[in-house]
Amino acid sequence: MYRIVLVLLILCQIQPVFGAFERTTRGSRPIAMGGASVATVNNPWAAFSNPAALQTIPQRTVSFFYSPQPFGLSELARGSFSYVEPTSVGTFAGSASRYGFELYREIILGISYGMNVTDRFAVGLHVNYYSLSIRNYGNDGTLGVDAGFLVEVTEDIRWGFAGLNLNAPTIGEAKEKLPQVYSTGISYMPIREATLVLDIVKDIRYPAELHVGIEYSMFDIVDIRGGTSSDPSTLNAGMGLHYSFVQLDYAFSTHVDLGMTHYFSLSLLLSEL
Repeated sequence: MYRIVLVLLILCQIQPVFGAFERTTRGSRPIAMGGASVATVNNPWAAFSNPAALQTIPQRTVSFFYSPQPFGLSELARGSFSYVEPTSVGTFAGSASRYGFELYREIILGISYGMNVTDRFAVGLHVNYYSLSIRNYGNDGTLGVDAGFLVEVTEDIRWGFAGLNLNAPTIGEAKEKLPQVYSTGISYMPIREATLVLDIVKDIRYPAELHVGIEYSMFDIVDIRGGTSSDPSTLNAGMGLHYSFVQLDYAFSTHVDLGMTHYFSLSLLLSEL
């Protein structure tokens, strides 16, 4: 009983008014960079942040993401899966996420598509099926539609924009509105080894958030990352190791009140097998 009460208190700390399917960043790489991912390239979790960026993924990729004990509680465990398939007519992706425990559980299943309109302009669409299960209250589901675009301003600068739940879906008998979130961001490569990213994220219910991060590649096999975000204020860091067709990523995030959370990702670049 104590742990259940603690879970509820932590959920209230994370968001002043907690609701179902709050926007969260997937993937250890973008988390380590403060959650800035709207204009990040070659990100296998782009379906969740900006489906237009799927077009920057050069090969078939399978990815797994897991956070076993957010804020020290296994009840808040979160896991995600992503499969990306580039084709001659655009890039397709399938995804799944799971969050919660036996008393409260969220499951999201998604399909995505991204395509180049021109050499420098890409668009994308992501459709989610949200399933919510609360013990003694039953189950319900609904559909949400996300969309975005990505512009290659120069060879070194990209600008992205994305909208989450543009169709304003609701769930449950109370018709609770799922979050509508708009994000815009840029990525900049001042040198080949370094990438700077910045996102502004606005949930229509809350003040805008700022996410800033950096990634530096060393020896072509190691990436060092760091970042920060506001509201709530967090400090993030992590690293990635990639060799042949395997990419391993780790990140941690520190919350001023709730402490540290660890994140792990594994990606397999199947086209290189």
